[in-house]
Amino acid sequence: MTAARVAAVIPAYLEADTVGTVVDVVKQSTLVDDVVVVDNDGLGPTADAAVAHGARVVSCTERGKGQAMAAGVAATDAEIVLFLDADLIGLTVQHVDRLVTAVRDGTAMAMGLFDRGGWQNWWFLNVLPILTGQRALRREVWDELHPDDYRGYKVEASLNSLCSNLELPTAAFVCDGLWHRTKEEKFEHPVVGFAVKQAMLLTAVWGYASFRVRRHLVRPLRRRAAEVRQAGRHRF
Repeated sequence: MTAARVAAVIPAYLEADTVGTVVDVVKQSTLVDDVVVVDNDGLGPTADAAVAHGARVVSCTERGKGQAMAAGVAATDAEIVLFLDADLIGLTVQHVDRLVTAVRDGTAMAMGLFDRGGWQNWWFLNVLPILTGQRALRREVWDELHPDDYRGYKVEASLNSLCSNLELPTAAFVCDGLWHRTKEEKFEHPVVGFAVKQAMLLTAVWGYASFRVRRHLVRPLRRRAAEVRQAGRHRF
């Protein structure tokens, strides 16, 4: 049996300083067939850095993490998609292979968490919603999402909700030594970075709520309306 093709999709917005290192690590994995960096800023340095390290770069002119992820998926026909953030520090081939292998072995979606150490790892793994950007999943899982589900930073919450609703098997684990450049470090003023991070978390919370509304109220109503229209066309 031929192994499923695997593509790594790395959405990147102003990540010229770190995206090359992430690409280098992923390209060392024998399980990944294609490395796609999605340039979501269009300013040049991020894309140039990705190309210099051997990635295939596609552009996404619509700003937003989820939109960039969708553009990356559209650029490949791989059966398994590995999403990774472009600002990672401490990423290893073992992290990459563990995520991919979990899906190859039958898990619908595998998620890798940052290593916060001690009790925080347990808390983030077992209590809080898992909103990590490091996840591998079957392509058909992504294809179940509606564009409204993945806009901006709602995408991880929507993927979690989707797998829960469909009762799909998932796996989550801490990636030893993995961290990232924080928003406070990326922005010139840490207060601005902190504000952006809080906005991201609020968007994720809204992602859970809006996914539930769309799945349990809006879409059934739309489906029923379509059935009524179809019945009307065949009435005579």
